[in-house]
Amino acid sequence: MNRILRGVLVAGVVASVAASGAEAQARGYIGFGGGVSIPTGEFGDAFGTGWLGQVVAGITGPTGVIGGRVNGTFTRHSHDTVNDASVKLLGAMGDLVFSPGSGEAKLRPYLLGGVGVQNVKEEVGALEVSETELAFNFGGGVNIAMGGMKLFIEGRWLSVRTDPSANMHPLSIGLRFGGN
Repeated sequence: MNRILRGVLVAGVVASVAASGAEAQARGYIGFGGGVSIPTGEFGDAFGTGWLGQVVAGITGPTGVIGGRVNGTFTRHSHDTVNDASVKLLGAMGDLVFSPGSGEAKLRPYLLGGVGVQNVKEEVGALEVSETELAFNFGGGVNIAMGGMKLFIEGRWLSVRTDPSANMHPLSIGLRFGGN
């Protein structure tokens, strides 16, 4: 999974450098953030609210309305009733992003959705069980222009196709550099 996160960072840097030319072309961006992850369903019955770290790298079209991004996350949840038990998720998602309105707006909402993979590692004391599964997500957020960067606030619904599914609502805040 470390290779996936390195790939996400390299893709973001390449997209930012490749798209830094004329105004009429696509533009790349990179960013990072953090927040909480609220488990739901059977996953929520066993685990409490966790924390998350996030990196994003993407590209938007000339108007900034349609784009794509790669989202890498690390999430950790503690078990509600078993001491020394937790679950860690490390993954990458590829998302299509739709941002209505002008790329120059100070406050700009967006919708996103996509698929990816998540490595789920359950730990109970010294015992570890790990599996990598398909995942999908959708959600939305808002970018707030702050000079040469943007503050982003977003919420998503993420479902990792384990048995039973690990469903959660990651809520994050972060900074984004570049793009429209």
